[in-house]
Amino acid sequence: MKVSDYRKEKKRKKIKLTLLGRVLLFTLLFCIALLIWNKFRFLFNNQPFLDNRLYPLELDSINATKKKLYKKRADKAELEKNFLNLINKKVFPYWYGTKWDFNGTTETPNDGSIACGYFVTTVLRDMGVPIKRSRMAQCPSEEMIRSLVSKKNVHHLSGIDINTFETKLKQFGNGIYVTGLDKHTGFILLSDEGNYFIHSSGMYPFQVVKEPLLESNVLIKSNYRVVGKISSDEGFLRKWVKHARSQ
Repeated sequence: MKVSDYRKEKKRKKIKLTLLGRVLLFTLLFCIALLIWNKFRFLFNNQPFLDNRLYPLELDSINATKKKLYKKRADKAELEKNFLNLINKKVFPYWYGTKWDFNGTTETPNDGSIACGYFVTTVLRDMGVPIKRSRMAQCPSEEMIRSLVSKKNVHHLSGIDINTFETKLKQFGNGIYVTGLDKHTGFILLSDEGNYFIHSSGMYPFQVVKEPLLESNVLIKSNYRVVGKISSDEGFLRKWVKHARSQ
């Protein structure tokens, strides 16, 4: 082999090694970035942690609003609008970051831990919904859903991929849904701003989270899915607003 050919071959090998090194470096950096995003993405989806000492005041304001709605005999549309506004602004934000535990039963946001079923029933109770918190938290999720809404607002969407699930769910409109999965339960929020799964997650990061519906591993992996749309069920809303009278 001529000296010139040897040098050319050596140069080609050097270029290949350089390209391989760049590919490996890019792959490594991409993996690191992915891990960082997976660890902190919930901070972008959730609101900042709120002072739980203010939570009782929020619940008092919810009760006061309900009394006004009941007194003026608000129609279904106004009840639905207020229910969505109150649960999204005065209840959910306080619970984000609360630790998950299979046996968790805390009644105070970010103080102790809470299981998925207890998260759902505690949020509903704090909203003023007449519900047996412990009993409903421990029963099958579909039983809880059927106890809350009429049959027409209960929908089975099992055995389909997550994109099809979202598409079918959108047919029922924006609002709050109580959702039952294989071994889990939580709330689904459909809105013009985005679609989210709000739940006490038994998967990473093991806390109450608000995550994009299409990115929720719990939703994606579950074969069984049943939803009950509470925010537009008139019977549910009437019971909710009437319950304020006894508080």
